[in-house]
Order: sequence, then structure tokens, then C-alpha cells
Amino acid sequence: MKLKTIIPMTFILLLSGFLSACSDDQEKTVEVFNISEAEIQAGRSLLADNCSGCHMEAADGTFSRISQIRKTPEGWDMNIARMMIFHGLDIEPEDRRSLVKFLADTQGLAPSETAAHRDVLERKHNIIEQGADPDLMAMCARCHTYARVALQRRDKQEWQNLVHMHLGQWASIEYQMLARERDWRADALGPVSEQLGQMYPLKTPSWDEWQATKWQDMSGAWRMVGHLPGMGYMDGIMKVTAVGGDRYDVTYDLIYSDGTAATGTGKSIVHSGYEWRGAATLGDQKYHQIWAASEGGNVMTGRFFKRDHPEDGMIITAWRKTDNTDGIIKQGIMNIVPSALKVGQETEIVISGVNLSGDVSIAGAEVTLKSTSPDRIVISARAEMAGSVVLAVGEDNAVMNIYTQVDYIKVTPDYGISRVGGGGGPIPKVMAQFEATGYSNGPDGLANTDDDISLGMVPAAWSVENYNAAAAAMQDAKYAGHITAQGTFIPAIAGPNSARKYGTNNAGDLKIIATYRDAERILTAEAHLIATVQRWNNPPIM
Repeated sequence: MKLKTIIPMTFILLLSGFLSACSDDQEKTVEVFNISEAEIQAGRSLLADNCSGCHMEAADGTFSRISQIRKTPEGWDMNIARMMIFHGLDIEPEDRRSLVKFLADTQGLAPSETAAHRDVLERKHNIIEQGADPDLMAMCARCHTYARVALQRRDKQEWQNLVHMHLGQWASIEYQMLARERDWRADALGPVSEQLGQMYPLKTPSWDEWQATKWQDMSGAWRMVGHLPGMGYMDGIMKVTAVGGDRYDVTYDLIYSDGTAATGTGKSIVHSGYEWRGAATLGDQKYHQIWAASEGGNVMTGRFFKRDHPEDGMIITAWRKTDNTDGIIKQGIMNIVPSALKVGQETEIVISGVNLSGDVSIAGAEVTLKSTSPDRIVISARAEMAGSVVLAVGEDNAVMNIYTQVDYIKVTPDYGISRVGGGGGPIPKVMAQFEATGYSNGPDGLANTDDDISLGMVPAAWSVENYNAAAAAMQDAKYAGHITAQGTFIPAIAGPNSARKYGTNNAGDLKIIATYRDAERILTAEAHLIATVQRWNNPPIM
């Protein structure tokens, strides 16, 4: 292990975004079906060169602690970052990337093991974790997300080792305010480690089966569609060229719903046979991608977001354009914009998909074809009766809703967070993006019931007010920031504000209001926004 002098540093500096790895173990080497023997030997050499000073290598090629854990690429990279900061590991950037690649490929997670926690992995903003055991949340998710726990695999003994690491690294953890209502150490080493070992064990059929599955080459042309909250929709083509080692060169040719075109290039790598990680440049903007491929390798889903503002991004779906017989998507509608048609109103509709061909129709509506290609069909349509109907393109079809009016709207998210930033400091502002969605009451005529129909994004006017009396007394709406016409809340700069009461900073407790006008009708909806202080530690998995 290459060591350097350890300079005292705070954990705040831990993760500036680099994908990490190096710490933990396994009883015997797992047979890997998708990695060559040469790659395995190269990976073990990297472990020996960089980690064996502290993690002993056994005769069977395993390393203490390291070989007893499975993690996502981000999880492994966070391990390496911790080794660098707290234990003086000195590793070259290319070796670090290669080590993450090796560990994620040989000791990663199967697609089914990450599915429940991809929102956090993909850095979606304003997501509140749901469904986890309340006691585990209380023990583990007061300092970081529960997803950080659920996106790794260890047996009971190794979960106990992790508890000891926490106690050694953060000695006050069991005495902190929110841990005082319980014997944290005893619970963590006892029932919590037992439960985690059962829920998230090292060895699982899912991982064994995934390693035995042939991992796919991602080369080819991909049809992409996406949604930018508050802005609209995107579609386009991504062309992927293999350059070796599960690495790819990529080009993009995209168009947004307002007609704006975007082209660019990028580079990507695939970990664990399905975890696509990319960096792209579109115009003058830098982007990151965290996507997951399907088992057959012909579908990818995930997020495409700005490098310096992960909160600003879009949800994407990509289908490979292929003529192969295995897992082929012969013809398919991927997206319809808008997704609902108003009675009596001539509406332009864009249908995006793969290999689109054949007659286009909407049951009960007059349809005029405006333009057509295998990827994109533009029609105009008019209907005179409300209801759920079938939109068909050749042999493929999708459900489309026809409505008489927007009965009510909702703001998404209903609870958001933004963060002050800038002001000469190194931490940028964190924005909060809001969107207004229209709803029809559905057949029962009642709002907020199970048969209500989502009509998609509706244009809204946005405003900000103080959330409560305390916020009004501090004039939070005046100082905390402003909201754009697109529903983007932009917080104020960081630091004390001498114009405010007590000279406090520009944090605030706010009410976000969306107003939708339809002729004489005015509909409104609200959301709650906390404009708060900077987050100094911003790891890949919160």
C-alpha cells in the first residue's frame, strides 16, 4: 500500500464526485463469467499494489475486508475516497478508476438489487425515502440516506465490522442528540447487524445469476426520450461506439419540446454489466449520466443531469435501434406529447418511438398527418368526446386521454429544498425545480380519487410567499430567492445578510404557488419549499 503523510482533514472534503473504492471481503473468489482471466489478474494486482498494506491477501487471492463486500460503483469509489483521506492511500487517478471497475464487475450488485434505490443513486432531487423499516431508518438514516445501506451487501459479521468502523471513525456517534433515546452501540452490533445480514447478505442468487448472464455490448444507435421537469420533453438519437474495456464514445443529436436542438459528444463506461456512467458535453454545458441497462441490453433508463448542478436534469429512456432477434424492439411508441387531448381543440401531437410505421389513428378523433419518420411522427388531432381511447401507429398502440377541462392542478414536488450558495464561496447554489400537472376528475367526478386522470404538465404562473407567520416576520420571501417563469426557484447568495434581522443568512421557509388560467377559470396549487444553507459534504450516494 502506498502511503503518504496524513494531514488532518475534515470529512467535509471526502467526496468531490470522483467514483471510489478499496475496503472489505469474501470467503472465496466468485467465478465471473463476463471477465477474462487477464482482467481478473490485473484487478488483483491493483488490489495488491494499493490495498495489501492494510488488507491482507490470502492464498486464494481474497483480501481481508475487501472481498467480503459487494457495492455499486459509487459505493466502491466512496470507499477509496475514505482510504485516501483517513488512511493516506496514494493512488493514481487511472488506477482508481480501474479499481472501481474491477470491484464493481466482480463484487457489484445485480439489477434487482439496486432497483428499489435508484432515485438516490441517480441523484434525483427532493426525493423522500419511503418503505424502509422505521427502526433501521432511525439507526442508519439520520446521518445519510438509507439507500447507502441498502446498496451494499455484507454478512452479519461484516455488518458488525462496519459498526465498529463507525464507532472508531466517529466516536461520538452513539452520544449524538438523535441517538440518545437508545443504546445505539448494543442495538447496532446486535439486532441491527443481524437484520441487515439477513436482508442484505453477501451471497445472493440474484448476483450469481447476473454473473452467469451474458453482459451486452452497448454499441449502436439508441432512440432517446426524456422529460425535463418544468421545461417539457426531449427526444433524439444517441450513437454509441465501443472503444474497449466496456468504454464507449458517444454522440448526441437531441431536440427539445420548444424546438431547440442540442448536439454533443461524450464518453461512457459500463460497470457490472449494466451500470452506465457517462460524461457528455452539449453546447457549453457539461453533463453526467447515471443509467441502468435492461438484462437484454436493449433498454436503458436513468438521469441525465448537469455536472455542476445535479438537481437540474431529466429522466430518460433509451431504446436500442436494432434488427437482431434477441430482445428486439421491432416497433414501439416511446412517448406521446402532449399525453392528453382536449375536446374540441385542434392539437399538435408528437409521437416518438422506434421503427414507427403504418397508419396513425386515434379512436373517435380526426387525425391529420403532418410529418413522419421511423423515429418521430407529428400529427394534428381533434376530438369531440371525452374518454380514454387508443392511439395506434401500425401494429403498436398506446392509451390516450381526451378531456373536457383541467379540474385541478398539483405542484411537484409538494415539498422541496434549495440551498444558498455562491457569494464568493466555493459551493454553488442548489436550485429547486417545480412543475404544475393538470388532472381530470375522472368518471366519478370527484377530485383526488383513484380514477383521476393525469393530463401532464400545464403552463402555470409562479409566485413565492412566506410559508407562515415566523417566515413573514423574517421577510423570507423577500430575501431567500426568486422563482422563474419556468418554475425554477433560484436561491439567494450564501453568507450573512446585513439587511436582514439579526444579520442572518438568506435561508427561508416558503410557499410556492402555481396559477393556471383556462378562460375564466383560475386554478391554484401550492408546495412547501425550504431554502436552507449549503451542504458541504456532497458524496455520490448521500
